Amino acid sequence: MEKNEKDANKIEGFDIRYTELSDGKYLKQWLMDREVGRWFPMADELEVDDATGRWVGFCRYKCSLTAVIDNVPVGLATLYLQPYKKIAHQCEFGIIVAGEHRGRGIGSSLMRNLMHLAKENFKIELLHLQVYEGNPAIRLYERFGFKQFGIQTHWIKEKEKDEDGSPVYEGRIFMETFL
Repeated sequence: MEKNEKDANKIEGFDIRYTELSDGKYLKQWLMDREVGRWFPMADELEVDDATGRWVGFCRYKCSLTAVIDNVPVGLATLYLQPYKKIAHQCEFGIIVAGEHRGRGIGSSLMRNLMHLAKENFKIELLHLQVYEGNPAIRLYERFGFKQFGIQTHWIKEKEKDEDGSPVYEGRIFMETFL
């Protein structure tokens, strides 16, 4: 562990367990929070409901982990397992930590546990992700060995316009690491 990295295991009542379907209500709450949801592509409650169902649905494969404090979810990370043999050696993942619990080492703990789960239980060799340009989580991914391998500059088209009346776009960065 890096000297600046906080250790969530020192938080009273902290634990990580497999995700349960009932954790979806917390995931939805986090995604609906403007500060947290800003880093995800869903635009409204209907899209958040769809994403929540897909994300938490992976719990049936035991490839999703939930961080809890006193048994209350505070973060979630999911491997999006591939259904086809030729690409089953790699997968994308998603991770989220409730806004009020960021900066406490919970994301790092979820990352360590998810990477271990990916390698040991699912024999994943390559883990990858996509993240908004400018997302502070990029530093977390880099600490865990992820490297940028591509960028898409016009990924999200925001509703607001810039001062010239032109559309505002957000880019995304593709990152990966071998396990």
